[in-house]
Amino acid sequence: MPAVNPDYAFPIKITKNTDRFQIKFLTIPQLTASGEIYAEAEYYAYRVLADYLLPLKNQPEKIQALTGSTPTTPVDGLSFLSVILVPYNLDPHKMQAQFVIPRDSPEHAHSEINKITKLIDEAAK
Repeated sequence: MPAVNPDYAFPIKITKNTDRFQIKFLTIPQLTASGEIYAEAEYYAYRVLADYLLPLKNQPEKIQALTGSTPTTPVDGLSFLSVILVPYNLDPHKMQAQFVIPRDSPEHAHSEINKITKLIDEAAK
């Protein structure tokens, strides 16, 4: 369920490698996170992002400058895009990720949803 009125949004690109998921922050290139399963990588992404942003808590204009709109970075068959929604208090336990689904055609949207499902499905391993 999406966060109500997220205060900040950070676009990310998730890539599934042979043994782990790698998360790249598109507006903060020096930040990355990874995990063996998608849920673990997402958790670490929240922690890494919170650790990076907390020193800027009293400078919301600097945090806002690091945010981004819907990402348009190219993806392939092993990657997809998401946006991490972050509350003003920067609490990693309140952060949420939303998948970015293309809106250009129903076929493209269904294709992307199926790809993401296959990539993050732990039962398929």
